[in-house]
Amino acid sequence: MKKVFLVLVTVITLMGCSLGSDDGIKFHTELLPIESAVLPAEFKRDSIYELPFTYIRPTTCHLYEGFYYAKDANIRTIAIHTSVLEQGGCTTPTVNPITEILQFKPTGFNSYIFKLWKGEDENGEDIFEEIEIPVVP
Repeated sequence: MKKVFLVLVTVITLMGCSLGSDDGIKFHTELLPIESAVLPAEFKRDSIYELPFTYIRPTTCHLYEGFYYAKDANIRTIAIHTSVLEQGGCTTPTVNPITEILQFKPTGFNSYIFKLWKGEDENGEDIFEEIEIPVVP
């Protein structure tokens, strides 16, 4: 009888845990522009730098997910990656602007160009601030 009870409890428990269930939380991803950054005048090769990037969180439904970080040779394109909850009750955050730290280790000998995404213009074209930082020995 104990075995039957144990099997019944196990089956009921597994039935309550559906792998494909939709918990009703809807969201989409959104990039936010970099408001400002504090970057050094030069990098030393193979040193680790903590680079602060500041952004404005538009609502409390915008949740920081990390950096959008794209590499192309010596060019680094950076924006803030967020998930936006699609729900009512979003408010203006009490803390703004927010600063996040990106760890960066220059491994090349050439300059690095940081393209900070600033948003889009009225035609939907991306706007970037470009900062070139040389690497010294």
